[in-house]
Amino acid sequence: MRLHLVMPPAPHTSVDGAAGTGAAWDSVLSDTPQHCQRSSTPPAAVSGASTVVLLPAAALSWHRVQLPPGLLGRHGEARNATRLRAALEGLLEDHLLDDPARLHFALTPDAAGAGPLWVSVCDKTWLHQTLQTLTHTGHRVQRIAPEWAPLPEGSPTALWFTGEAEACTVVWADAYGVHGRPLPHGQTQQPPGLPADASLWAEPGCAARAEQLLHREAQVHNRGQRLLDAANSPWNLAQGEFAHRNALGHKLLDAARSAWDAPAWRPARWAVAVLCGVQLLGLNAQAWQARETLATQRAALQGVLLSTFPATTVVVDAPRQMERAVAALGQHSGQLQNRDLERLLEAFGTLAPVEYAPTAIEFVAGELRLTPPPGAGAEPPESLRSGLQARGYRARQDGNTWVISP
Repeated sequence: MRLHLVMPPAPHTSVDGAAGTGAAWDSVLSDTPQHCQRSSTPPAAVSGASTVVLLPAAALSWHRVQLPPGLLGRHGEARNATRLRAALEGLLEDHLLDDPARLHFALTPDAAGAGPLWVSVCDKTWLHQTLQTLTHTGHRVQRIAPEWAPLPEGSPTALWFTGEAEACTVVWADAYGVHGRPLPHGQTQQPPGLPADASLWAEPGCAARAEQLLHREAQVHNRGQRLLDAANSPWNLAQGEFAHRNALGHKLLDAARSAWDAPAWRPARWAVAVLCGVQLLGLNAQAWQARETLATQRAALQGVLLSTFPATTVVVDAPRQMERAVAALGQHSGQLQNRDLERLLEAFGTLAPVEYAPTAIEFVAGELRLTPPPGAGAEPPESLRSGLQARGYRARQDGNTWVISP
């Protein structure tokens, strides 16, 4: 699945990390990580790409807590969101510089396990405004991930020099949290407290300065690839009020989009497209053949009508016109037709028992209307219905009258 990675500026920071305005947005597409864009306005949404929001390290603080038992389910979900929120506010109240009610809390992906858990904290209002801004510019936010996150116990530590040569920041993450040191312009001494055995990585703008300060070679990694690695972490800070209301539906949709967009599925996509095209052509061909067959049958019926009754000038409904012409011909020749009164009375008299002798008879437009005797029932009996049907007639009820017609 194609991802659009967007990292907003941290609250109250500018491009160089100092307080003020004019902060920058970073954006990069997962299929072109070498092209990381930086702008002072939110990037426009990219058609066909799902947005992953990366929260900058300066916007997050990390805390280690031990939750009371019973607050989390087997998969790390909150059994009661209100109780979990109250527990986190109580545990972190003395460690936070802001009112806990104004902050957003998110638990580590392995929150279902026992033992201390990592909790990320950020400004709730800032996060809400950031997501709202991206939504207004057309983004469909799939996930919220941190730029840096604490590592599991025993994971190798990496020192990262990020930014530009004039204003670098050295960042590293380990099992004790996320740490950062700003490097003011002109600093020539190695910052204190850096892990000695950590591997050294640097963005292109900071590579020379990292090697100058640490006196060893740095592995250069562009900013876009680093953000892509951060987006692939298991962390998802869209929890609590920021969580998707239909998480299962979003997961299924994302999985379907991922399978559809993946290069490995390209032959399958072509096969589906070819199959749909063949089906469409086949349906059109079948419809054309059916229309041709129907037109041939209509022409044959019209031919029979016109050859049998040459006096017919306009053909509208050949079968019905044929039926009427045959009936008229029979009347002219003195032959009885199924719609004649005699034939209808003959059929009824042959099939109906004596006790069903009608008290009144009416013949109108080829329909025989009979008033049954008292006690005969409102509807014609089933034996009479089936017998008349076998002779090509049908019997129905119309109020207190039986109606017999061809």
